[in-house]
Amino acid sequence: MAGIVALYNHGPESSRTSVYYLTHAMRMLQHRGKAYWKIMVGSSSAGAEGYLPSDDAILRTAHKQKLQGPSGIGYLSKKAPPFPSMSNIQLAFDGFFVDTEKLHLHPYVGSARDSDSLFKIYHIFTTLLIERQNPERAVEFLDRHLRGNLIVKKGDEIYAYRDSSGFKPLVVASRKDRMLNIIASENSLRTSLIDMEFGDVKPGHLLKMSRKGLEIVAARNDSRLMMDPFEFIRESNVVATLNGKSIYEIRKNIGKKQADFLSTEIKLDYLDSAYAEPDYTRPMALGFGLAYRTHFGSFEMAEGVIKDRYDDSDNMIDFSEQDSRNKLLTTGKSLKFVMQPLVQGRNIATVQGTIQTSATVRETIYYLRKAGAKRIDVIVSYVPTVDGRQVGLYTHNRDLVANKYVGEVSSINELNVNIAKELGADAVYYNSPAVLAAGIGMPEQNLWFPEWVRFLDYQ
Repeated sequence: MAGIVALYNHGPESSRTSVYYLTHAMRMLQHRGKAYWKIMVGSSSAGAEGYLPSDDAILRTAHKQKLQGPSGIGYLSKKAPPFPSMSNIQLAFDGFFVDTEKLHLHPYVGSARDSDSLFKIYHIFTTLLIERQNPERAVEFLDRHLRGNLIVKKGDEIYAYRDSSGFKPLVVASRKDRMLNIIASENSLRTSLIDMEFGDVKPGHLLKMSRKGLEIVAARNDSRLMMDPFEFIRESNVVATLNGKSIYEIRKNIGKKQADFLSTEIKLDYLDSAYAEPDYTRPMALGFGLAYRTHFGSFEMAEGVIKDRYDDSDNMIDFSEQDSRNKLLTTGKSLKFVMQPLVQGRNIATVQGTIQTSATVRETIYYLRKAGAKRIDVIVSYVPTVDGRQVGLYTHNRDLVANKYVGEVSSINELNVNIAKELGADAVYYNSPAVLAAGIGMPEQNLWFPEWVRFLDYQ
């Protein structure tokens, strides 16, 4: 998905201070997207592809672009803006839009009739909210089409909305002297902004930040929680809390519940050790290993696959996945290091957060085989990924390895067999919606899954 942040500075500090705080908050959210960034302050904006530059460089850009004013918006994404209109309006969103095909027929679409769907939504929403001064109708309209969060800047005023399903997290923070307000994708910012008090924005609430302060403009009373489960798997920072629960502890519990299920229901009783790959699955692998060892005492807790921390799936990091793949193809080497004495002749589980295009897991299997692993099972912490919107992917649905099996298999057991053959693994074990929900600690009906996945389970 994306990282979004909005700020209003009520103090006497200069615009440089506003830009500094905004940039600092964006840096804390940079794990949500490093391929593109944009800062909007005053009537101007600045952005580029790649990671955020240094503070000095940002401040020089702010001076050059005349980023002046008490308020601003920041946007981070794993891909370039998906809508052309984002270059012309001061808006940031985290999520996706639905039912946009007939927006051109809306009575307030006006001059936006021939624009992209994002601009149509922006135009209709701001017309209802500001021109018509009807925040209830504006929220009703936006909630019909938005799954996630949206922030709009009009002049110095900022409006932020979290859809009534609470699909993505959104938090609000106020400095103790009430001179600074921030709205952001998650509360991991509290680890450095220690003088600010954080709280969740309630689903269905429209907030406004202005010179008058922070206020609730409108609120829907028919909210029904339908959160994106991938927030608990990867999107949210491990130091964040969500619904009052630690993300790190939730991820450990996801691994624990999956180990309990596979040990007792599937009778997976032959593993020697399990290794996290990529890095973000470390809490899941730890929880999995601790629980599995209670069932089978000979299981070893160890670190057997080391992946360079800068070799990530994000295509704008110094050593990208594509660089790693190219290195593998040309030299037979990668940025992964497998400890052969811990792998050779053993039954190994590789704990993957999700299988999308399968490039990461194929590379892991290659190196485990090369190190002499006797057997390789793939433990997937997430449910089958068949819909790009499911995890805010920057890949197309046709690139998702499990997508071709939609409607072709009727159980996770069948899907596991097919995907294992494709990957060259001895076995694959996807998580089920029910087991994942148990690990998260939320009712399954309060988590959003694509229709086919929701009803896909183990036999």
